[in-house]
Amino acid sequence: MSQKKAIAAPFTKGINFTNWLEYKRADLIDPDYYTKQDFMNAKKLGCDCIRLPIHFEEICEGIADYTIPESIFSILDKVAAWAEELELYVIFDFHNATHADSQTSAEVENLLTPLWTQIADRYKNASKYLIYELMNEPHGIEVPLWNEIIGRVFKVVRSIDPNHYIIAGGADWNSFAAMKTLPDFQDDKVIYTFHFYDPHTFTHQGASWCHMERVIHIPFPYDAARMPALPENPTEEEKQKFAAYPEQGTVERVEEFFDQYVAFSQERQAPVFCGEFGCFAPFADHEDRVNWYTIVTNLLEERGIARTSWDYYGGFGPFSMDRFKLRAAGQEFKLSFPEDLDMDIVKALGLNCDLK
Repeated sequence: MSQKKAIAAPFTKGINFTNWLEYKRADLIDPDYYTKQDFMNAKKLGCDCIRLPIHFEEICEGIADYTIPESIFSILDKVAAWAEELELYVIFDFHNATHADSQTSAEVENLLTPLWTQIADRYKNASKYLIYELMNEPHGIEVPLWNEIIGRVFKVVRSIDPNHYIIAGGADWNSFAAMKTLPDFQDDKVIYTFHFYDPHTFTHQGASWCHMERVIHIPFPYDAARMPALPENPTEEEKQKFAAYPEQGTVERVEEFFDQYVAFSQERQAPVFCGEFGCFAPFADHEDRVNWYTIVTNLLEERGIARTSWDYYGGFGPFSMDRFKLRAAGQEFKLSFPEDLDMDIVKALGLNCDLK
């Protein structure tokens, strides 16, 4: 029996260009951190989409009416031109603080509305390859309240810009459970998004922003013989993660998630999109990481679900961890394409390995 497929998005696969427009004031952002060549390189890899996280909350902090600085718009204008020229979809993603101790304000609408009003007005007649993602991973906000907010923000954007696709994600960190409760926008250019990082104990091992600095060298799939010992004087959170991992860390558990995304897409008659998936590399076994990416990529491809992996130059990305660790240790250099790519990861992500 053939695998049921999701409603197709306008793009199929891509990558997140992180650490450019995130967590900095406008005056501290390097306008050339990513260049046209980076976008061209992504296309060589077989990407037809780039998700661009933009931390507007930090960029516009202290600015009256959350007015987006012209220096930021000049970057986005440049990216929009590249998208058109390269025929490469680019998602303007309203990114936000997502460390373990953060939460989305119940007043976030007061930020989203003026910002998206500016963006929609500026780009309403721009390249068809631009896509708007209203907010990344809302969390710590009541699900019904978030659904009301995103419903209103969606209407504001659509009233200004009838042309571009809009991506909508649910609360609880863009979980599928919350996505199912989102409004049915009844719009022929809406895409519903979710993120996939299961099992979290494997994919985020060693991640300081999740309080997992001591949860490292976790195998996938679970293998009792390869499991590290509990950290000394473990926290309750560490105890829980180790106790749950034998059940959570199986291939079968990962596989069971994916048919529900297709069912939702068919029910809503709208595309679904995995905006983030990935495994933090510095403390993960390379073969385990390749295996996890291969499994998840195949599950998404078999079901026709569009995807953008997290991330590119960062610790989840397709570049060699040997080079990444040198840079993280303070040796400042830009990773080289294609020389510094980890071709095992590139292949596992379903990307192009023939880069001659």
